[in-house]
Amino acid sequence: MGEELHEECGIAAVYLRDDGSASNKALFYVYKLLLNMQNRGQLSAGFTTFDVKRLDLLKTYRNLGSVNEVFKTNNELKSARLFHRYAGTKAIGHVRYATCGKEERSYAQPFERFHGRMWKWFAFCFNGNLTNYADLRDQLLKKTDYHITRDTDTEIIMHYISRELAGSKKPDMVQVFHNLSKVFDGAYNIAMINANGDLIATRGPNGIRPLCYAIEDGNLLVASESNALMSCGMTCIKSLAPGEIIMVADGKVEIKRYAESKRKARCQFEWVYFSNVSSVIDDRSVYIVRKRLGEELAALEVEKITKEHVVVPVPDTAKAAGDAYAFSLGIPSVEGLIRNRYVGRTFIEGSSSHDKVQNKYTVIREVLEGKKVLLVDDSVVRGTTLRNLVRYIKDRGGAKEVHLRITCPPIRSPCFYGIDMSTIGELIYPSYDPHTEREELDENALKKMANDLGADSIIYQTIPNLIKAIGLPKSELCLGCLNADYPTPCGRKMFGLAKKAYDHGEVQTARTYEAARQC
Repeated sequence: MGEELHEECGIAAVYLRDDGSASNKALFYVYKLLLNMQNRGQLSAGFTTFDVKRLDLLKTYRNLGSVNEVFKTNNELKSARLFHRYAGTKAIGHVRYATCGKEERSYAQPFERFHGRMWKWFAFCFNGNLTNYADLRDQLLKKTDYHITRDTDTEIIMHYISRELAGSKKPDMVQVFHNLSKVFDGAYNIAMINANGDLIATRGPNGIRPLCYAIEDGNLLVASESNALMSCGMTCIKSLAPGEIIMVADGKVEIKRYAESKRKARCQFEWVYFSNVSSVIDDRSVYIVRKRLGEELAALEVEKITKEHVVVPVPDTAKAAGDAYAFSLGIPSVEGLIRNRYVGRTFIEGSSSHDKVQNKYTVIREVLEGKKVLLVDDSVVRGTTLRNLVRYIKDRGGAKEVHLRITCPPIRSPCFYGIDMSTIGELIYPSYDPHTEREELDENALKKMANDLGADSIIYQTIPNLIKAIGLPKSELCLGCLNADYPTPCGRKMFGLAKKAYDHGEVQTARTYEAARQC
């Protein structure tokens, strides 16, 4: 994707059987899991470990920065001290991008809640977004002497878990999460550990976000993406089903259903853009899906192909689709854009989108000069960066023409489930075609949009082709950002609020779900 789009977040969990050798190295595996899920969040990282041999049964460390920055791997001595200090037999971990709450250290996860009773002393982290966050927060604040310290759904989840753990008897965790499923609306995969050493991971009832696990030689590893588990040498990798919970207690691993999955709604964007290309989600390879998207896009091509045409995929997420698109048309796919992989989070990247494009990409003029470029990208959300990318390819690359080919259908509506685009006004396509709930495309709108982006033409993928490429029924996918068909009640109400604000010309300065009440 030419412009960065972010999601909240990635979670990991590790249980190592107590064999007297490697059982205290859970943090090492959490580090590897998080490192291989860096694509899911670069704002902060953190972890909680458990060790029955220390007074601090649970110990949490979290900070702003990439995984390697948080784990201090640029300093061998400091990193070794961190791994030694937080060694444990069980651990959870998290990488974050803020779609709710501030970009501060105190918002980094996991969150830890201290208590004298060990089952009430827990830490947790989650991936997703509570759509009814504002309503849940207000319900808590109505109670006498109740106080909330952070403006984030993570703290709300912590309070609701704590309420379920109230009382003098340790509750059944399956029942705890069953009760929470009746209250929470949205996407919420949770990894949790308590001071008894119980380890828990759950996937939300709708399955909007992916969650994978592997059990081998008595060890359990859980991660948001399968490629992270593969990096740890795991081979028997499975997806946790929507509404399922996987638990480790007293050395026994169990998988149970905690909530009915009334509607499976896997996020199509996980295959299109977010997930690592080597991952597998619910038995669907991300690479194969992107390859099929390129093939389906080629079938829509109307440009008369000549020897002047070359395909340039926007690195890196559009590479598989771009190569397949080019192969289907019988024309070369070239690396006319090179991504600088050593440019990460930096305060010197430049204040303008044009500066950011030049820092992130280098054009190869020798490849692009005088060519008619078919620029394949996975999606267009706000369009600002893509506009500068088209200009960059023409001005610096010397391309004669640039034709945009987008493997995802137009983003017409906001996302309320963990992708950082929650208002209609920030999206580019509705400004040309305001019919957010219509799947058909307006050709005049497309021509005007291409012209404003500086491109010679634009072709979008269709929703039927997208569904075909993923290979799951339409009823089992979340396509809310494409056709406003949201899978949860509060998601539908959030869209109504966002649409009303947009139709009345209101400029939304806050995310829709943060400003909303009473879903």
